[in-house]
Amino acid sequence: MRMKTLVLALCVAVAVAPRVSEAQARFGMQVSVADDMDVGLGARLRSDGRWLFPNSPVSTIVALDVFFPGGDVTYFELNGNMAYNFTPRGSSVRPYAGGGLHLARIDRGSYSGSSDTELGLNILGGLAFPGAGRTLPFVELKLGIGGGEQFILAGGFHF
Repeated sequence: MRMKTLVLALCVAVAVAPRVSEAQARFGMQVSVADDMDVGLGARLRSDGRWLFPNSPVSTIVALDVFFPGGDVTYFELNGNMAYNFTPRGSSVRPYAGGGLHLARIDRGSYSGSSDTELGLNILGGLAFPGAGRTLPFVELKLGIGGGEQFILAGGFHF
C-alpha cells in the first residue's frame, strides 16, 4: 500500500508541476505538534493561486508531515489545501484561512500488525511573517475532520 500511495503522490506532482512552475512557489520545512500523534517533521510547498485563479488572493499549500508517536508505530499525513490570504493595510503579518483534503496513514507495526489509510478534511488558519529576508516564517493551526482527526500546531519557514 505504501508504494501505491507514493506512486499516486508522484503522479499528481508531475501533473501539476508545469502549471505550478508558472506561479510563485516557495518550498518550506515545518515542525508540527499534534494532540494525538505527538511531534512531526514535514515539508511543504506554498504557491500563489495564479495557476488556478489568476489575480486572486488564494494560495495552495501542499504538505507532508511524518509523526513520531512512539514504539514502532508510524503515522503520516499528506495535505492539499487552499487558503485565502488576507492583506491588512500597514501590517507586517499576513493572516490566511482555508481548508482542503488530507490523506492520513497509520502503521501499527508489530504491535497489532495493522494499518489504516483514511481520507479527511482540513480546516486551517495561520500567520505568515514577510520581511524576514529570503525566508518566510509562518505558524499554522489545523483541525483534521474525518480520517486522521487531530488538532495540529505547525510552524516553520518557506524559502
